Amino acid sequence: MNKTNMIITLVFTALLATSCGDTNEVEGDAETQQEVVANDQEESSAPIAKDVSAEEFNELIASGNGQLLDVRTAGEYAGGHINDAMNIDFWGDDFESRLEELDKNKPVYVYCQSGGRSGKAMKKMKEKGFKEVYNLKGGYGKWPY
Repeated sequence: MNKTNMIITLVFTALLATSCGDTNEVEGDAETQQEVVANDQEESSAPIAKDVSAEEFNELIASGNGQLLDVRTAGEYAGGHINDAMNIDFWGDDFESRLEELDKNKPVYVYCQSGGRSGKAMKKMKEKGFKEVYNLKGGYGKWPY
């Protein structure tokens, strides 16, 4: 009996060890493999919401591909802002409805005075389906350009 239990245990252990192979391998027909590729592409097209340095922010703006958004108050904006920035006050009653003026499929470069409001704005935009949103880390107060 002792020998039988030992053999059963060894066989069970060997089966268990070989069944724990790489789960990333896709077996099956071409259709199944295409579904996995499609799922991977969907995951890679997930919305981007990212804090970036002033240098990165400046490079993004210079690319000319996006929309520049200042979410400070009108008074703060009047006191100085990044060239060509659109102003939508984060605290304004119409903030969320005004976001609809922006193209959700084009990158948005958002900033406020120190990064707090724009971080919250970035989160709201991601929830509303914006594809790419970049927040200026440290806000306009860290803008050296």
